[in-house]
Amino acid sequence: MPVHLAYEFEFARRLTDLRVRSRRTPAPPNGMTEANDELKSDLRTRMRTLLDDLDETSRHDGSAAACAHLTGLDAFKHASVVMLYMPLAGEVDLTPAAIRCFQDGKTVCVPRVDWKRRDMVPVEISSFDDEVMTTDDHGLRTPQGGRPLVPTLIDLVVVPGLAFDSSGNRLGRGGGFYDRFLRHLRRSAATVGLAFDVQIIDCVPADERDFGVDTIVTDRRVCHIGGSRTRS
Repeated sequence: MPVHLAYEFEFARRLTDLRVRSRRTPAPPNGMTEANDELKSDLRTRMRTLLDDLDETSRHDGSAAACAHLTGLDAFKHASVVMLYMPLAGEVDLTPAAIRCFQDGKTVCVPRVDWKRRDMVPVEISSFDDEVMTTDDHGLRTPQGGRPLVPTLIDLVVVPGLAFDSSGNRLGRGGGFYDRFLRHLRRSAATVGLAFDVQIIDCVPADERDFGVDTIVTDRRVCHIGGSRTRS
């Protein structure tokens, strides 16, 4: 068997062995957690490569289509306070959705990341312009000023990710920032994973540390999961 096919077979086998578990189940044994972490690392590498291979036309058109689906959601239309993310290279550009928010008079906030404390605070912004935003040492666009918002005020959070599955599980970049932040929202708040359709896979490995989303929106489809997450 060629090496690349052998790798694909092994990856699929391990993914099947670690089928997603409910967030309501007890924490897995340390060995299972370590296996999950290794699988996630492999998957992150594969998804970054996949995103890097998208050409600019596909990225532009896909972002526009995904944002159109996002702004068509009832949860978006009814939301007064919306939290958006500032896209990294390869992620869906949600500028069209931000413009729609500003046009509709919604309160818009984006994360301000504290890399030392490993957390983030939602900060209200009035635009994505350079007068409002700057770039931090990690290459992430971040508010220069702005009013911090209490997470429980947010009606809808648009969540980035490297991969999602139809159960609402999400593969982030490994920092756990959104997994921790989303637990502070009120129960009625909506969480929407925004991605290109190629980022939807059969199964994202997940354990008790991970926090999924209620809805997944791509350039080709909308998947309503609902009830897939828990909050204290």
